[in-house]
Amino acid sequence: MRSRLSLLTISFAMLSLLAGCATAPRGTNTDAGTQQEVTSTRRHTTAERFAKTTDNELYNERIAQVSRDIRAICTSPANRPYYAKTPCLPSGMTEAHLKDGSRITPEARRVAERVFASLHKLNEDTRSLMISSGDAQLIKLARHSREMVDPKISALQSSLLKGAMTWAEYNRARLEVYDASRTGAPAE
Repeated sequence: MRSRLSLLTISFAMLSLLAGCATAPRGTNTDAGTQQEVTSTRRHTTAERFAKTTDNELYNERIAQVSRDIRAICTSPANRPYYAKTPCLPSGMTEAHLKDGSRITPEARRVAERVFASLHKLNEDTRSLMISSGDAQLIKLARHSREMVDPKISALQSSLLKGAMTWAEYNRARLEVYDASRTGAPAE
């Protein structure tokens, strides 16, 4: 469970969305419309444990693939005009990033548009994965990301692409969105 959450946390940090929260254990099961308490002493059959392990491994691999895809975007030489002005992760922001008074160039704009589209697709893939997990906390995080964080990121990206803000303003705003998404994420 912890490795799945670690991978999830890395994915969201890389996506500049959420820092991740611990997953609340499931306490109920629905059976024919009635709630039934699942106790910690429930004994799982070998087949149940195998299925759960297989599901976790599949989930972990899919999250790990998203992380690899993000890393590839961030390190691609083709994306250098964008990542030379802003770090892959907001946590990597430097004073130079926060003081850069220049505006986006046409070349960086083309690259940024491609980067934004790629990251948006990965965000959507990650949220779909979280929702399909059936885990109530992951579903809550995915919805929070889509409804609360994405609109802020889209507005920020649009301002940068239009040249309405400097790189310093963009980078400070990225940090603000990142910090707000970490502290404003739905509680367990």
